[in-house]
Amino acid sequence: MEKLFQQTLISLIITHLERQPEFKELKPDRIWLKNNLDNGNCLVIFDGLDEVPKGQRENIRRWTDSVMKEYQNTQFILTSRPHGFELNADQPSYPIKIDLKLRIREFTNDQKEQFINKWYRTVMWEMKWKKLYENSLNNPPNEQLTKKVTRIRSDQEARENAEDLRKQLFANLALKDLARNPLLITMITTTHRAERTLPTEREELYRKITDLLLSTRPHHKNTLLTLKAKNNKIILQVLAWHLMEAEETTFTPEEGIQWIESTLKDCCQENQSLTGKQFLREMLEITGLLQERELDTYEFSHLTFQEYFAALYLKDLGNEGQAKVIERLGDKTWEEVIYFYMSLADANPIITAILNNPNYNTLYIANQYKSWSLVTASIREKINDCNKSYYASHEDHPLIFYDQILALTTLEKHFNNLTAIDEKNAISEPITWVEYKLFLDAQISGQFHSTAEVIDISDKIFNSPVIGIKWQDARWFCAWLATRKDLQSSEEVYDYRLPTADEMLQSARKGITEDYEGTGDFLRVVRVTIPSYYQTLINYLSSGRWKDADEETVQVILQVANRVKQGWLDFKDIDNFPCEDLRIIDQLWVKYSNGQFGFSVQKQIYMDELGGTKMYNE
Repeated sequence: MEKLFQQTLISLIITHLERQPEFKELKPDRIWLKNNLDNGNCLVIFDGLDEVPKGQRENIRRWTDSVMKEYQNTQFILTSRPHGFELNADQPSYPIKIDLKLRIREFTNDQKEQFINKWYRTVMWEMKWKKLYENSLNNPPNEQLTKKVTRIRSDQEARENAEDLRKQLFANLALKDLARNPLLITMITTTHRAERTLPTEREELYRKITDLLLSTRPHHKNTLLTLKAKNNKIILQVLAWHLMEAEETTFTPEEGIQWIESTLKDCCQENQSLTGKQFLREMLEITGLLQERELDTYEFSHLTFQEYFAALYLKDLGNEGQAKVIERLGDKTWEEVIYFYMSLADANPIITAILNNPNYNTLYIANQYKSWSLVTASIREKINDCNKSYYASHEDHPLIFYDQILALTTLEKHFNNLTAIDEKNAISEPITWVEYKLFLDAQISGQFHSTAEVIDISDKIFNSPVIGIKWQDARWFCAWLATRKDLQSSEEVYDYRLPTADEMLQSARKGITEDYEGTGDFLRVVRVTIPSYYQTLINYLSSGRWKDADEETVQVILQVANRVKQGWLDFKDIDNFPCEDLRIIDQLWVKYSNGQFGFSVQKQIYMDELGGTKMYNE
């Protein structure tokens, strides 16, 4: 790294290729490389600008900018977390001139499914069936596998695994939210292949994947680690903490050995002998948690592993660790460590410290954890109050960030202060445009499958009630509310609908109702408490997973009819099926499919087209 900014781009490319085993026979020509760079025939990618050690960032930025100017016809791609690229007034650095800045968008539900299908198809072939096929070629001809048959078997197993993962993923809102991130969905699929069951929280996902790398993977490779997973974790925590404290992401073997020396001795039993050098090699060659960035320079295989282990270290320090986290609240490079820490330890003291001295970065962290189950109701209320008071007196905040916080705060307050209609139903005050914009943003980004009319909503009307939208779009809004994890309850399952005409008559303010298919005035919503066994069905329907929802509907019907063991219904079961559950199932399907599916839809087709008989073959 230290010599990187002293090299030309051509020298760097050649050096990189020489170090790759797959390119050992390649002898790149400097003149050929230069001509193609000059003529714009190359694509150059610099990955992880945010992971450059602090002491070398200035030189790397200058070198990168000069190289991009030297080869102006060549397309360059730089990847970085925002804090590694953006310039801050308190941390001036050399600016890199770019033509276009893009942010990675989150995966839509369809993209999640595509990723899972392709991941499993690739992994099952490369990790299992390809080897079986190649090994079979050493057998007698009549015992050999053909490549076509092997591919068919591989694809079949991939489809079965992918289907099981998709069902688990879309059945749980928390897990589905995690899968928006490309890195996290990769970790989810890896964990599923190893364990078949999935975690639902980010911290739990990292715990499972590190357990996998420290326990399961070495066992399968028949290369057991010297120490137990628990002790290896403790040592990695110390290593990660020293890196975070030094504001570095890379270290030399000598530095690493010095940092972990004392902890390594404590973790080794009397009959164990493990040097710091051996420990680093095991983490590098067996677990894959460390990697060699360049000769004699190590790093965690992904920065988030360093941040996760550092958070574990701080948690184990107790009050001292909590104090260290509070000291770093304003440091953007510590943001992920703070997120992990708040998931692992008590988040309330951290949020309290934020509220005592808020800025828009730290207040954003507080809002991210506002719906966390361990955050007390009084702390949540203080966050909402701080949101309003802080943004009313500060104009130095990003507008998009402010809009999002305003919308989330308004939405939460709305549904925490409903007016009870009866023991199962409660009605909201009129929905505002800033809340409706959250729904439209989810549709535009592909996170929700609605087809509502997209409206350009001015910030001048954010706090005004929604008026003049279509009846179908109001129903879509109700359906979207069920996808909001922050509106869920740990004790009850909620569905959302438009009020009936009778319910609206009891209100001083009129609005769109379930009974009128047209354009109304105010948009008000009724929250309905329904039996807990509908949660998975709602999750599938709200994600547009119709096949999974269809199969789940069968399970719900059998459960309601107490026929799970038999697996089918007879005429008596059908005649005695509870009308309330029949209505709930129908309304859920009709709402989430925008009137395409549901018992009432099927009934109309059955009566009009098929005569409505109960008898077969008539």
